[in-house]
Amino acid sequence: MALYARVEKMSEDDQEVRYKFTDIQERERVLVLDKVAEVTRPEDDNEDVLYRAVAMKVAAAWVRDGVAPERLLVQS
Repeated sequence: MALYARVEKMSEDDQEVRYKFTDIQERERVLVLDKVAEVTRPEDDNEDVLYRAVAMKVAAAWVRDGVAPERLLVQS
């Protein structure tokens, strides 16, 4: 199964970062990165394979770089 998502930062404050990600069918979803607890959660509570791939990419960038990236691309 192929995965593809465009990920863009929507907003950021001291506590969290909100990202929208769009799948190959152009459906838009939202992921929240809790910067204090260093965890992610889907706004729609759907932790499917695409969400997990996006969450891993966002979390890895946050832990590695210490900043929330503006844009990411997830594909496999």
